[in-house]
Amino acid sequence: VFFFFKQKTAYEIYQCDWSSDVCSSDLGNLNVARMLGRVPHPYPDGLAEDWIATRQAAWRDGDAYTFAIEFEGALAGVISIEQRGGGKHELGYWLGEPFWGQGLMSEAARCIVRFARESLGLKKLVSTYFTDNPASGRILEKCGFRVDRHGPLPSLARDGDADGVYVVLHFATVN
Repeated sequence: VFFFFKQKTAYEIYQCDWSSDVCSSDLGNLNVARMLGRVPHPYPDGLAEDWIATRQAAWRDGDAYTFAIEFEGALAGVISIEQRGGGKHELGYWLGEPFWGQGLMSEAARCIVRFARESLGLKKLVSTYFTDNPASGRILEKCGFRVDRHGPLPSLARDGDADGVYVVLHFATVN
């Protein structure tokens, strides 16, 4: 599966030979890591390689659909849909700090939401964001997500819970 953005390209991350070094560098940045629930800080050596190694089997098994976001020849970030307990599918993403504020994630998220609906046949997606990351909330809102509830979100990089927002997208409500 390939998605072509205007000047950006997303593709299956397990096809990238160079992505583990960039992932480690970007996720080692506390400004990035603290906006993610399951990324520790400091970021351990080898963790990116281990995670990337699981992506092809996860795709094949229908557990996760993970894409790299490339911009001007560089890995800018990652976006994925992962199956969670109870049949939920969660949209998650991160973008390296040098790429913030350029509209890359808004465009990538719109494409992945379309992929979820049209290719996967999903009826609903969920996601979360920390309240101190309103840019992520705006990205999700532009895609049609609506606030479900507010509450604590776990954060490995913050060493505990932080205030968060749980959002949901019902595809029946999206044109």
